[in-house]
Amino acid sequence: MVRVQKFTQVDLNSRLALRLGLIGFLALTAAGCSHNLKKFTSSASDTGTSQVPLHAQSDLAGLARAYDQRPGEKRASMAYAHALRQASQHAQALAVLQRASISNAGDREIAAAYGKSLADAGRFEEAMQVLTQAHSADRPDWRVLSTQGIVADQLGDHKRARDFYDQALQIAPNQPGVMTNLGLSYLLSKDLDRAQSILKQAVALPGADARVQANLTLVEKLKRDQAAPAPRGGKPEMPAKQKPEVPPRA
Repeated sequence: MVRVQKFTQVDLNSRLALRLGLIGFLALTAAGCSHNLKKFTSSASDTGTSQVPLHAQSDLAGLARAYDQRPGEKRASMAYAHALRQASQHAQALAVLQRASISNAGDREIAAAYGKSLADAGRFEEAMQVLTQAHSADRPDWRVLSTQGIVADQLGDHKRARDFYDQALQIAPNQPGVMTNLGLSYLLSKDLDRAQSILKQAVALPGADARVQANLTLVEKLKRDQAAPAPRGGKPEMPAKQKPEVPPRA
């Protein structure tokens, strides 16, 4: 599928997004299991509920009514925002969580959800600021740390991202989602050997799902592509580091 002519950072991100079909490298799950690499190359669009199963649309309507009765209330807001994100209505989910964060100032659970939603919208600097309020040094949350690592990777600060992942792994050793994020961080900085080594460890961990294996398979494919002769006898180039392009987000 992929013909390598120049091994650029943008091309790398594009391949990751297309191949994994991710809202991916940053599909900000509670465990922070995968980054949203697609965010580097395209914005997630709200598709409405037309592509959501009917029963899910019914559930969404019920959650909307509950939210309308108690706008800003924590549980109603969290449940409704989660359902909206599942329906790919990310902009509305962000608005719901923004209101909840105002109504529940200082609530760390809401701060974590709001920070993830900001990141999902491509508002990475804001996301990092909000996520710092979602836990504290004396009570760190490994899930939030993993999400902070994902955001740092999106901002191109891979060293800082790995510091977050290392802290998360100190709290939750051998957590396959965090290990996957760490491996993909090395992938983003084009250290394919290190990425492959870490993802191999992640695949072997209890709880690792098919996405972890898919990420490892992708790294192995990219390594083969990198090693393969380019057309006209040239070799794939490894250009100087460049910051990934982050377009406007929905």
